[in-house]
Parts: sequence; C-alpha cells; structure tokens
Amino acid sequence: MRHNRMLLPAVVLGLGSISAACSRGTIKEETPGLAADAKVDPAKARQAALAKVPGGKIVKEELERENGKLVYSFDIKKGTEPGIEEVLVDALDGVVVSVAHEDAAKEAAEARQEGAHQ
Repeated sequence: MRHNRMLLPAVVLGLGSISAACSRGTIKEETPGLAADAKVDPAKARQAALAKVPGGKIVKEELERENGKLVYSFDIKKGTEPGIEEVLVDALDGVVVSVAHEDAAKEAAEARQEGAHQ
C-alpha cells in the first residue's frame, strides 16, 4: 500500500507537466520550420487576436507567410454571426496586421485552395 501512496504524487506531478505543455499548444505551420522564425509566443498572438474580436472563439489558427510577412492567422467566430473574422498577427513583433470579415463563400474558396496545396 505504501508503494501506491508514493506513486500518486509522481502521477499528479507528471500530469501537471503535460497540462502545462498542452496549454501552450502548438500551432499548425503552413510550411514546416516557420515556428523557428517566430519571435512572438502563439499564446500572446492569440490574446492579441481575440482582443480585436470581443466574445469571439478561435476556430482555426495557422502560422504562415502572407504578403512576405510571417504571421499568425486566426479565424475567429463570434456567436451566431455569419462568417468569421480573420485576424493576422505579426509573428515577429505581435502587432495585429489586419482584421477582415470573411463570409461563407470566401471561407469555402480558401478551404478549396488549401486542399489543392496539400
């Protein structure tokens, strides 16, 4: 029985480490290796993006090059409003580069284009 008591703290400590790693999360890269060039933590970029769409929820996120800039791209859904807000955050300095509304047709076109590139 004593052995089980010793195991429990080790298991709890191990789960704490796993939870911390999961909360940082990894972000999908458009091209493998982009994360090595990013200077801004994905969590800080998420926070900046969500500040631009109060009450929104991130439904897709990616690290990509857009117009020559390394950016975090966040698709944010706000309640039951149609479409999504695409928020781009500069991965080098954390500044929000753009906020654009995308309707369902534009979302579908982007999904088809992404599928063609994979």
